[in-house]
Amino acid sequence: MLNSRLLRQFIAVAEELHYGRAAARVGIAQSPLSQAIQKLEAHVGTPLFLRNKRTVSLTPAGRIFLEEAYQWLKYERVAIERTQHACNGETGQLSLGFIGSVGYGFMPELIGHFRRRYPQVRLRVVEMTTKDQLEQLKGRGLDLGLLRTPLPQEAAPIETHLYKRDRLMVALPKSHALAGKRSIALKQLAGESFVAFSREKVPAAHAQLISACTEAGFYPDIEQECSQVGGVICLVAAGLSVALVPSNLASLMHPKVQYLPLADRSRFLGQEISVAWRRGDDNPALASFLKVSRARAVRA
Repeated sequence: MLNSRLLRQFIAVAEELHYGRAAARVGIAQSPLSQAIQKLEAHVGTPLFLRNKRTVSLTPAGRIFLEEAYQWLKYERVAIERTQHACNGETGQLSLGFIGSVGYGFMPELIGHFRRRYPQVRLRVVEMTTKDQLEQLKGRGLDLGLLRTPLPQEAAPIETHLYKRDRLMVALPKSHALAGKRSIALKQLAGESFVAFSREKVPAAHAQLISACTEAGFYPDIEQECSQVGGVICLVAAGLSVALVPSNLASLMHPKVQYLPLADRSRFLGQEISVAWRRGDDNPALASFLKVSRARAVRA
């Protein structure tokens, strides 16, 4: 029997303490309002008002019921507002995967813009390889990915849009003979020991190293492999290898590592970072994230 309309009628009588004024306030005749209050009292099982010919007042039970009526309508309003916000992509939750190399510039920048625009959306952010992100996206373990593109053909159910372009640079031990240069040509690293991103976990980055070096006239001597960028930098710092890493990592300072730009014009030194999501995903919060990422993206 209880509904929002009846509660508003009760509140009008409780605040006005006059059936005529309360009836005018809620837009009905006085007699139907009086009957509605009587039915409410019968439903609750106790009088809510004391009445005589001159006055109307709340009973102790009526005062308690008034407090609860206010809360009822407040919860109703909150439920409607939260539902509207969720429908508009202003609330909800998202899980985002990102490759390690974008964690030092691109990813924090993008998330910062998103949080300022949609502070009520909860984000779960996890570092993982492009390959793992694709698996998690397909299995619904992730809503979004920030990864390298182009993707392999088997990633067909995944949509992407280009977010940023980057370029590879060389990471050298500070003690290396070339560390003092302003820039170098890739062919100057022929004969060096390389640390590469894992062929199994990061196949695109592994293939990119081989393609760039082959175009420069040599095949890289890969002695170490790592799946995360932090491991690559640590091996370079230890003096074991040199590496090709995204220029975005220049902010990842290490006292024993020197970053140098490459003078080569090779197309194999370029890199695309894209936002990825499942085709047909109707999560409103996802649409909000894509709106922000597209606004911050480079022109294709």
